[in-house]
Amino acid sequence: MLGIKNTIFSMIIPNLLLSAFNVLLMRSFFGSTIPETVIESATIDGASEITIFFKIVVPLSLPIMATIGLFNTLAYWNDWYNCMLFIDKPDLYNIQYLMTKTLTNIQYLLMKSNSSAQVGELLAKMPRESVRMALAIVGVAPLLFAYPFFQKYYISGITSGAVKG
Repeated sequence: MLGIKNTIFSMIIPNLLLSAFNVLLMRSFFGSTIPETVIESATIDGASEITIFFKIVVPLSLPIMATIGLFNTLAYWNDWYNCMLFIDKPDLYNIQYLMTKTLTNIQYLLMKSNSSAQVGELLAKMPRESVRMALAIVGVAPLLFAYPFFQKYYISGITSGAVKG
């Protein structure tokens, strides 16, 4: 209907809806971390609502934005289901879908190995758990490289919550 099948937009658009969990995270963060006195003092100084939001609230909320950014990164990285539904061209498959398809093919071959003795003998020698663990490393490695970039916001969020003003 939207004409996005077999495009990158078919991987992005279904996940754009805001998660209720993220809304609750942000609401509790704003309620517990951003002091009301700072907002009141900015109002007394004559700052508008937009100025207060962009100059005070947004810089103080970088830890929660980094948290939600990491959650969305994880959601997009681990998403193979939208690829299965919306992508037909093999050159557009994402890595998670390829890994899921590989594991499914290995399981299928193992089930069919009982019918043929020669194929069963070859598959008995195949390192199944090694393939599974290698795919787990391929799936986790990019996230391990991305985490240090988000870590400074988590540390600043922890320390700003610990300091009493």
